[in-house]
Amino acid sequence: MFEKIEIIRRLLGTLVVAIGSLGCALQLYRFSRGKTRPVPVITLVIIGSTALVTGLQFVFPEVLTALRRNREALLAGEWWRMVTPLFVHAYGWWHACVNGVAAIIFCPLAERLYGKKLWALYFIPGVVGQIFGYLWSPNTAGSSLGIAGVMGGLFAFVVLHCRELSGSAPLFAMCGIAGAVALCFWRDIHGPPTVLGILLAGLMIKLEGRERTTMEGAGY
Repeated sequence: MFEKIEIIRRLLGTLVVAIGSLGCALQLYRFSRGKTRPVPVITLVIIGSTALVTGLQFVFPEVLTALRRNREALLAGEWWRMVTPLFVHAYGWWHACVNGVAAIIFCPLAERLYGKKLWALYFIPGVVGQIFGYLWSPNTAGSSLGIAGVMGGLFAFVVLHCRELSGSAPLFAMCGIAGAVALCFWRDIHGPPTVLGILLAGLMIKLEGRERTTMEGAGY
């Protein structure tokens, strides 16, 4: 009974974060409609490399075995298992497709808003999230931890630019943030990287604003 309650809570938390992310993405795509849209190179590299390695795992199953989370192998010195679980998918095609669609929705938008900082938004939460993955969900894998960091970056952007966005955008962001915090307490591996993405993106935006103010004050 307790396990069923845990599953239901995590599903609800994930649903809230997903709805919040989609709501923010819709508003942010409208917000950035008039801005230049360079080719999202970083997004293409992330999605392309993930698709390539994931595709190989279906042809050569040993690829998944070699790259997924494995606590014993990590402790034995296979340090790359802190990164490589982001490039394979433990639950098959449906898992890869769901994460692929999420990456296609959120990563180009984040690259448009943050530029090269997308590398940090994806990989820092994605790698740090592996720590919680090894604690709460060992022997699995998936790119969702990196995508969670990107989603957190969208929440932070909405909150810190709420005056420039429609009234519904901050509501979606706050719901997503609340869902992410709840997932942390419910020991879901997607909670911590989402929260870390929020904090990291907030720091990026603040530092960029401070740098812009300094340059304007200096007359640049």
